Amino acid sequence: MHDLVIRNAQIVDGSGAPAWRGDVAVDGARIVAVGRVEGSGARELDAAGRVLSPGFIDVHTHSDLMLLAEPAHEPKVRQGITTDLLGLDGIGYAPLPDDGQSAFREYFAALNGDPAVEGDWSSVAGWLASFDGAAAINAAQHLPHGCVRAAVVGWEDRPATPEELRAMQDIAQQAFADGAVALSTGLDYLPCAFGDTEELIALGEVAARFGAPYVAHMRSRLGKLDAMRETVTVGRRAGCPVHFSHFNSGGRRWWNNLDEADRGTRAGVPISYDTYAWPAGSTLLHFNFPEWTMAGGVSAMLERLSDAATRARIVRELLDRRTGRAVDWSRAQLSSVPSPERRALEGRRVSELAREARVDPDEFVVDLVWREGGRVTAVYHNNATDDDFEMVMRHPGHMCSTDAVLIGGSPHPRTYGTYPRFLQRFVRERQTLPIEAMVRRMSGLPAARFGLMDRGQIRPGMAADLVLIDLEIVENRATFDDPKQFPIGIDDVIVNGTFVIDDGRHTGATPGRGLRRGRVAEA
Repeated sequence: MHDLVIRNAQIVDGSGAPAWRGDVAVDGARIVAVGRVEGSGARELDAAGRVLSPGFIDVHTHSDLMLLAEPAHEPKVRQGITTDLLGLDGIGYAPLPDDGQSAFREYFAALNGDPAVEGDWSSVAGWLASFDGAAAINAAQHLPHGCVRAAVVGWEDRPATPEELRAMQDIAQQAFADGAVALSTGLDYLPCAFGDTEELIALGEVAARFGAPYVAHMRSRLGKLDAMRETVTVGRRAGCPVHFSHFNSGGRRWWNNLDEADRGTRAGVPISYDTYAWPAGSTLLHFNFPEWTMAGGVSAMLERLSDAATRARIVRELLDRRTGRAVDWSRAQLSSVPSPERRALEGRRVSELAREARVDPDEFVVDLVWREGGRVTAVYHNNATDDDFEMVMRHPGHMCSTDAVLIGGSPHPRTYGTYPRFLQRFVRERQTLPIEAMVRRMSGLPAARFGLMDRGQIRPGMAADLVLIDLEIVENRATFDDPKQFPIGIDDVIVNGTFVIDDGRHTGATPGRGLRRGRVAEA
């Protein structure tokens, strides 16, 4: 008698191998049999030909605090996501001393929220323990470059000294020993942007000792090619793999640079990257403010904004970080404006709001950031097309991600619908990839790259993170105008052997665990 037997499934096992019809048996948190399962289960589920896939691994998220504050995690688990990787873009909350947490909570509240959750976040080990039995899905942690730099150098705009580099490497050594899956940086965010290439190489050398990749939100001000070259240089000199974050967030101008990534591969640097395949990105409204504005953190920025002359200077220097030209505010759609009196601005285009207010759009943005305490986010639309997405999707280094921001009244629709969109748009409708290849990009490939030893495939001994997909009807329903819509066609999601979504109903279960690189999670 098994705890659970799923019968008559179209098994897509996460390896890329052809699908086959069969059964899967689960005891406790583990898969114990695959193929033709004899005997019976305490619970029997007839898949009736639906696709049975490993649980999806979201390799780029901003769930860090909200996963603890809202453990049902419905926007993600209803997509079939069973593991979130945290600490992306160099942003995170571990490892941080207690007196260092407030600066990160303040700066990144617009992306991650600032809920009243607590834990032992002085180490990666303590942080990961916060998720055991406390969330609907699993969590794994990158080592955020920003945490390391803030702990040793602070928020100062200067290179680290040799002694400081050694201290940063010591922090990294302990974090990877605790199970961090990768080193992440966000070179358009502070304090990461203050770190130079040599600093990244020094930390990458520690990642290399553990076989962990360097995961980069690149330094946009360098320009697309030089930003990629800096990233590959870090991997080559440090001796670690390289992973490019949210490769599609810059629109079409990134697509023709796959050859640059391939040059890195030919130079001996293993290259991978993730995309979410929507023609828009999302980040802080003050993302394009000049870097000096943010020196010292959010409080220092707000103090500067309180001075009229300084605000005027910011308006003069406000340029699109990615292009060096004036920001096109007609492409910016407010997604989160926290104060009740201005919440009606959510979902509106900045250019329209500025026109109604009869002010210059740059002035409108600077004023709104000041009045909202730096906690405004926006969706930034671009010109990417399905053809562009398909070009990178077919590349062997491609993985799927959401880059989801979980707060605000009008979030990017990627938060609710990215994985169903991949399955609907690019498997069923456009047949960009067969289901086996797409599922591998969602499960087996991320598990291998980030060292999640017992995730990403359906075979005996692996964790029972499983998703049943009705490929004939699976559909994303989230849009830019109506983003908070759950998908259809994914009605059963199992995490560590426990149903979290059961016949379309969220059970309230929180079987998630903190996962560590290179280790099998305890059953």
